[in-house]
Amino acid sequence: MAYFVRGLEPVHDVARFNCGIPVLDTWLQTTARQHQRHGASRTFVLVDDAEPAEIIGYFALAVRSMTARESIPAPMMKRLPSKVPGFTLARLAIAQRHQGRGFGELLLISAMKRVKSAAAEVGGFALFVDAKAPQGALFYQKYGFTSLPDDPLIMLIPIADIPN
Repeated sequence: MAYFVRGLEPVHDVARFNCGIPVLDTWLQTTARQHQRHGASRTFVLVDDAEPAEIIGYFALAVRSMTARESIPAPMMKRLPSKVPGFTLARLAIAQRHQGRGFGELLLISAMKRVKSAAAEVGGFALFVDAKAPQGALFYQKYGFTSLPDDPLIMLIPIADIPN
C-alpha cells in the first residue's frame, strides 16, 4: 500500500465517502467540484494506489482575509495590515473505516506544507481553521494552532510557524 495526496479529479468516487459527519460528506459530494470549477477552493484527497478511486480522506483549502483589529491575538498584530491575508483549511475529514490510523495528521501536514509553499510565492500571514467542535480545536492545538480571542473555535497558525 502506498498513499498519495492528490487534487480531486473525476476518477475519485465522492458518492461513497462517509466520515460520519453528514455536512462534511455532503460538501464533498455536492460542493467540492463546483467550488474547484469556480476557483472558490481546491480539494485534495488521500488515496491508496491499490484503489485510487476510493477517498480515504480529504481537505479543502481557500484564500481568506481577516480584520486584524477584531480577530488576531494582540502579540501577532504588530506590523500587520488592517486586512490580514492568509489561507483557510475549509474542510478536513477521514472516512469512518479509516479513522484512528493517523490519516488526519497526514492530511493536516500536507495542507500546511501546501499553504507554506503557496505563501512563499504570493504572501500570506496565517493558515486559519474553523474547528467544528472543542475536540477539533484540541486536535489543531497539537499542531501549533492558536484560538482567536473572540471565538475559540476559530484558530490560526502563522505561516512562519509552520514547520518545513
